[in-house]
Amino acid sequence: MLVAKVVTHKDYERQMILALEEFGLFEPIDVRHQAGILEGTRTRDEETVFAVSERFSVVIESLGLETFRGIGKRTEVEDKLVADSLAHVSEVIQSVETEVLETDQEIATLSLELERQKGVRDIALALEPLGLDLEMITTTEYTYTTAGKIQTGHLSKLEWSLNELTEGMFVFRAVPAPKSKGTSIASVSISLERKNAADRIFTAIGFETFTIPEGYPGSPEEIADAASEEIIKLEKSLDQLLARKESIAQEWKPRILAAWEILEIEKSRISVKGYFVYTESSVKAWGWIPEGTQDKIEVLLNEMIGTAFNIAFDQPDFAEHDSPTYLSNPSIMKPTEDVVSAYGTPSKHDLDPTKIMWISFPLIFGLVFADVGQGLLILFIGLAAIRATRKGDDWGQIMGYVQNGGKGLVMMGLFAILGGFLFGSFFGSETVIEPLWPMFAHYIDGEVNPSRASHMLKLSIEIGVIQISLGIILDIYNKLKHKEWDEGIISIAFLWMYLGFINLVFGVSYNNINTWFSSEGAVNLWLPIVGIGYGTGNNGVYPVIPIAPMLFTIIAFVIPMILMAVLAFRHGMDGAVHFMESVLSMISHTVSYARIFALNTVHVILSGVFFSFTTGLLMIYFPPISLGGVVIIPEAFNHHGATILPGMSLVGAAVGSFLVGILEGLLAFMHTLRLHFVEFFSKFYHAGGTPFTPFVTKRVFTVEPTRVAMAVVPSQK
Repeated sequence: MLVAKVVTHKDYERQMILALEEFGLFEPIDVRHQAGILEGTRTRDEETVFAVSERFSVVIESLGLETFRGIGKRTEVEDKLVADSLAHVSEVIQSVETEVLETDQEIATLSLELERQKGVRDIALALEPLGLDLEMITTTEYTYTTAGKIQTGHLSKLEWSLNELTEGMFVFRAVPAPKSKGTSIASVSISLERKNAADRIFTAIGFETFTIPEGYPGSPEEIADAASEEIIKLEKSLDQLLARKESIAQEWKPRILAAWEILEIEKSRISVKGYFVYTESSVKAWGWIPEGTQDKIEVLLNEMIGTAFNIAFDQPDFAEHDSPTYLSNPSIMKPTEDVVSAYGTPSKHDLDPTKIMWISFPLIFGLVFADVGQGLLILFIGLAAIRATRKGDDWGQIMGYVQNGGKGLVMMGLFAILGGFLFGSFFGSETVIEPLWPMFAHYIDGEVNPSRASHMLKLSIEIGVIQISLGIILDIYNKLKHKEWDEGIISIAFLWMYLGFINLVFGVSYNNINTWFSSEGAVNLWLPIVGIGYGTGNNGVYPVIPIAPMLFTIIAFVIPMILMAVLAFRHGMDGAVHFMESVLSMISHTVSYARIFALNTVHVILSGVFFSFTTGLLMIYFPPISLGGVVIIPEAFNHHGATILPGMSLVGAAVGSFLVGILEGLLAFMHTLRLHFVEFFSKFYHAGGTPFTPFVTKRVFTVEPTRVAMAVVPSQK
């Protein structure tokens, strides 16, 4: 990373900001303390931006517009000056704000009246069984009359309490509440002087008194009918007002959202000014930029400002942790880069594993979740996510993770399809596709393949050996690159010892360690992947090394272990702990890759369960297909000793994909992630870097105007 120092005249401040924004790789450094400035001041137009932004938020919320979801239509907005942006925004806000706010006020007023009329209607209907007019339920000079609802079981208690309170001087009537089992409607009339005591009794017993609206003469039936008619009118008026708002939203949606986005962009431009230092006539901006981008930023500044600027590039004098890490990967690897960043940002001394993980992650996922049909579903979801992103849509907070990983899902789907072809799985059915790697088929010539589990386990372990060895090699490269000679030699010894150990397991014996120390015989050289299906040791595939196992063990295992221990213990307790962790992880991390075999097997078994339950339901059959002489779908399968046509139950495929596809897919993703974060990254990747956060704006509703050289414009105050 380099530090770019840009200085220009204050009149060109806006042009400089636009150039840095278009550059998109400038992370501002706060250098205000050098000039003794704690905070800057905003111009009148900048204050207007924030004020109008709040007004727009009210309009957008009122119209129910979604600012996170693209609409497929973009508006070109001129924004060379803050005044240009405000001119566009002002036109939009003046056109819609008044009507929207007035409509909201009318809606609020009608809504209150609607609720009041509903209350009147409900009370009138409740009092109808009592035969009381609403005018009778009131407080006079001498009496207090009220009505309400109470649980039927508490009626006798209420009546007894009123009798005790008034010495029998009260009027009480109750009837069952309509359409409410266990509840009664009651009216009470007592002398006014007993009102407060009666209210306490009502509260204690649970008698809920009605709030009787004033000014409604007549019988309850008449009042309920009149209220119902008014409710119909009010609801119709509300529907008209809501339709008016919907019409405003549809007509003005693109321009409103474009204006809102312009304000958000202007706010980010104003915020970045907080990092600048000003003198009487100039403005200075410092920022991090990636090495190799110097020409690009100079060209953009020259296009915007001309020659009235000065830029210098310095190697950073800051502490290592202050220097951000810029990850330069193709856009197709962005989801993988995000996964790497979730573990931690690479530091100055780290290798970025994104490019390796872009292949290794979907490869291992494809072995775990090996299925042509379900892989196609993942592929289609990934393609849909990419399409939504290009349209500017946002799938929300939870599904947003799926959308952001669209390109990664495409890779995972492709490798799952590849794994499905290799192992012969289509939506969990093994009677559709002929496996391209027959040794992993569950059935061979109609008989159960007894060696499938051992072949799959060996494949899983060898995938782990390859990835772990690659991690150690990357660690060696990193150590030697930074001239950490002792650590580099330790890593070389570790790789030497690890590969020696693996060769002893596969090239000598995996179940009898005593064979490793035999003074007779020879050793076979383990070759990754090619020996799967041929056993271990002298299997006809592994070349013979004409030395005794004991000598090989000493050279390839004991000597590097001693060398590693001696060098590690020179670093004290830290070195000793590192040595112990390396030796233990040599076995535990390798065995951990057996989860590929375990998860693949579970996936196949669970998928097959649904076919056994749905045999014969909506069966679909497939015609034979061959490509270049390779059989993809055979004419028939010899399954359990019977000849059957290639096909499957549509119900089993649908149910299995919904349940197994979601649960097992998520499980496969998590375990694949674990193999990378724990077994792979622990060998060479330490993270601890500072993320690079450049000044950049995201446009969803507007089109970025074509930048051309801008004339000098006096600063706006």
